[in-house]
Amino acid sequence: MYRWCGKGPDGQCSNSKAVTIGDFQAGSLPKFYMGSRCVNDTTAVTSSGSYVRLWVSFDFHRNAGSYVMQVCVPAILVVCISWVSFWINRDSAPARTNIGIFTVLTETTLMTSTNRQLPPVSYVKAIDIFLGTCYLMVVLALGEYALVAYSNKKRKDQMKRWEKKKQRLEKLQKEQRLPQPDIIAATSDEFQLAACTCPVEHMATEQPLLLEPEKPRNISRIDITARIVFPIAFTIFNFAYWLVLLYRADRLTDLIVEEGCSEATS
Repeated sequence: MYRWCGKGPDGQCSNSKAVTIGDFQAGSLPKFYMGSRCVNDTTAVTSSGSYVRLWVSFDFHRNAGSYVMQVCVPAILVVCISWVSFWINRDSAPARTNIGIFTVLTETTLMTSTNRQLPPVSYVKAIDIFLGTCYLMVVLALGEYALVAYSNKKRKDQMKRWEKKKQRLEKLQKEQRLPQPDIIAATSDEFQLAACTCPVEHMATEQPLLLEPEKPRNISRIDITARIVFPIAFTIFNFAYWLVLLYRADRLTDLIVEEGCSEATS
């Protein structure tokens, strides 16, 4: 029978005192820091019998400072740059398109370079969720301009049709002839124009109605909505993401559990 025995102040054996850790230097592992440790024993059952095994596990946490400065902050700034296109005139297609393509390519580069540095795993990591959301935001910003360009083109087509209709109606109004006055012969050698004897109601001609559409605005309503919705949505996501991440990583509390760890299996 084997067991851990670390002499405590009272002289009793304690698992937590059996394995001690010296001064852990932060520079020895740049990407990790020491977390909790677990000292315990277990019983292994094999075909030849049962055996006692002693085991100890050390928990290392990944240092997120480098990822925050090298990945998260640039990703947030790229998303903010994609919002600049909301304030650019919708007729400036090259400027808005270049900003959208630049931000999408930058987010793609950040995702590929970050995943290349991390170990390949079969589950979704926290950094994947963050970068995936940033990538979705810049893609939606680029899609927003596509929607603005479509609405702008549709508006121009409506104005062209209205201008053609206006020109046709003005042409018809010019071709309309007013009723001629009555000619009364005074003598055989001269004529006199008398007052018009035709009914007044016949003189009024029906004028076709020409409804002028609303003039196009310089700033699209879609852009105005995007200026408000995109920042608010991204701010809510960041608040929820970092709150859940810190809670799951036990960064909100300084408690490091050394005892009470689960029993290992054989």
